[in-house]
Amino acid sequence: MHRAARRLAWIYGILFSRFDSRGQDGRRTMTEDNDLWQAVAETVRPLGSKKPQPKAKTVSVSKKLTLKIKPLRQEPQEDFTKYKELEAGNIEFLDRKNGLRFRNGEMPMQATLDLHGHTLESGEKAFKDFIVSASKRHLRCLLIITGRGGFFGRGVLRADLPRWINSLEVRGLILAFAPAQPKDGGDGAFYVLLKRHRKDRR
Repeated sequence: MHRAARRLAWIYGILFSRFDSRGQDGRRTMTEDNDLWQAVAETVRPLGSKKPQPKAKTVSVSKKLTLKIKPLRQEPQEDFTKYKELEAGNIEFLDRKNGLRFRNGEMPMQATLDLHGHTLESGEKAFKDFIVSASKRHLRCLLIITGRGGFFGRGVLRADLPRWINSLEVRGLILAFAPAQPKDGGDGAFYVLLKRHRKDRR
């Protein structure tokens, strides 16, 4: 804008100077007109072609979808390590009446496992499978026959039974165990009492 204004002012200056230099009759000569036109033409420059600039494309940025994945619900697992180690004949987890009935063999035996002929390894597996199966069937009072062992000492199965009972696989299922009465095998057998299921407690 300032450059164009300066050009116009310059042209007007030429025109007035030409006007002042007219002849006595007030008319311009042909030569003067040509000079004036040439001066104006020299100051005029063609306007540059201003094409409209294309509008910048607007890119829509989609919001990232945040997927909330809920973790799979897991059933709470019982921690068997929190249980106190059981000892043979300990009936502290029972009321006195039922504790004495259990230890004296007055409760009806609902299932029996005879471990005669088993090795230490196979006997342990058979015992644990038996306990788990009995618990699933909602049985409570069991008789485990280990045998008395050889002439020179106690049987290995009988000696190892307390360790099996307190193992992580079955400890949470067992409430108490005690040596059997003579009528049920005496030193070569044990009573095992399983816990009640929650449904059975109602």
